[in-house]
Amino acid sequence: MLKGLGGMGDMMGLMKQAQKMKKDMKKLKKEISKTNITVSDKNNMLTVVMNGDHVLQKINFSNDFEYSNIKNIEALIKDVVNKASKEVDKMSSDKMSVLSKQGLPSDLPF
Repeated sequence: MLKGLGGMGDMMGLMKQAQKMKKDMKKLKKEISKTNITVSDKNNMLTVVMNGDHVLQKINFSNDFEYSNIKNIEALIKDVVNKASKEVDKMSSDKMSVLSKQGLPSDLPF
């Protein structure tokens, strides 16, 4: 009687799988957002903490830091913040790769 509906079961299974993946993606993005990355320069003069949304949470200069040369300060801040941003990107990519292994592209808009 319902022989023509064989493909509908497959479609329903795909829809359920897509809904689960969407839920997993939202959960993972929330987890990434709450994750903090801490990065310092090679001399540990400056430490920044950046969350998974690329928002700076904290900037800390060591007590030994010399404040006399503004150009050095600017370069140091730029370098450490950029390094932190790259670390956040790597962390996000690593965590998102779990979803892509499930067959879901990690660049979906949800």
